[in-house]
Amino acid sequence: MKTSQTALAYALDGHDDGSYMLGNETYKPDPENSEWRFGSMGQPHPATCRGCGGKLESDYTNPGYRVRKRRRDITATHDGYLLVSAHLRKVLQESGATREDFVALPADPDYFWLRPQMTLPYSAAERARRCSSCGRFADEVVPIPLFLRELVQPLAAGVYRSCLEFGSAPLKAFQVVIGVRTALTIQSNSLVGIELEQLCA
Repeated sequence: MKTSQTALAYALDGHDDGSYMLGNETYKPDPENSEWRFGSMGQPHPATCRGCGGKLESDYTNPGYRVRKRRRDITATHDGYLLVSAHLRKVLQESGATREDFVALPADPDYFWLRPQMTLPYSAAERARRCSSCGRFADEVVPIPLFLRELVQPLAAGVYRSCLEFGSAPLKAFQVVIGVRTALTIQSNSLVGIELEQLCA
């Protein structure tokens, strides 16, 4: 982690779980194009946009999904879900997170989707391919944490997420941010797979 500047917040992430919350079935709208979508037999996944393939149902969870890398306390799916163990959930709740920040996985009671309720202002350095169906950009890359400019002291304890999702559809994801005290609490516990990045003004 960077040490040359004082951290005002931390981005929280985990290693790739090698799985997709939206399932493994995919198709190509145009066989001559490399772009693909979640769905099957030419029909898009019901939680996604027919135009760009991006996820529209923001609270969707696969009723049969189970985490693969089960020795980790945090792991991430290819399609943007950050999943935490019951142990890490308890640690986060003891450091500012609320019950509403965690979504239970129907088929996996040992893990939760970390979906913070509080959002922070962000912008994207580059945006492209506005979808004519849903009105969103299919590509939004290089997150810019605007909230850092407004802070006069480190971000309060708790969990937050960016107001935008970053990456390219159908694999966009929001950035999860935690307060400095929350990061220190995480570091003081024996947790597997934690990735913390300092966010400095």
